[in-house]
Amino acid sequence: MISSTVLLPFLIIQFSVAFSPGLIIALVVNQSVQNSRRKGIEVGVGAAVGAIGITLVSAIVVSLLVNTVPVMINIIYFIGSIYIIFKGYQTITSDTDTQNELANNSAFLSGFQVNLLNPKMWVFYLTVLPIYMSDETSYFMSLIYLGLITLAINFIADITYAFTSDYFFRNSSDKTKNLINKVSGISLLLIGIYLFVSKFI
Repeated sequence: MISSTVLLPFLIIQFSVAFSPGLIIALVVNQSVQNSRRKGIEVGVGAAVGAIGITLVSAIVVSLLVNTVPVMINIIYFIGSIYIIFKGYQTITSDTDTQNELANNSAFLSGFQVNLLNPKMWVFYLTVLPIYMSDETSYFMSLIYLGLITLAINFIADITYAFTSDYFFRNSSDKTKNLINKVSGISLLLIGIYLFVSKFI
């Protein structure tokens, strides 16, 4: 479902995005530190359920667009590669502060709502995942497959932060936190530039 030649850069992008602190990671960390690891994991489960909805909708939308207007694949590729570059720059320059106030919902509902309503997640699923579609006979199934891989990697990241939040976000220095962002951001920048140059230059 995904070519071996693009598997490595795809996984690098996924892990770089998943492990760079964002809204869901902030919720996981806050719940883990303030309440318990179980609550942090509940946020991750809620986020994963929200990602299932994003996967289904984005797979339907993209497959319809590409099958109806084939040139859309180039437009999506262009937007996706630019977004990866932007995400890399944003990750490098972002603040590592994870203080984020939760709504009066359960941890599960908070993770579900934040992920499902996060425009950055929709942009990622609608523009970045299609870059790696390899099954021209079924773009829909290819996107479902890529979406489930994305979901699994994000969930691994959420679980990891839930279990290591005491170290990374209570006891570690800002230098350690910034290092995570720098490594993730540089990886995204390099892959985004490579994707853009290899396709359009």
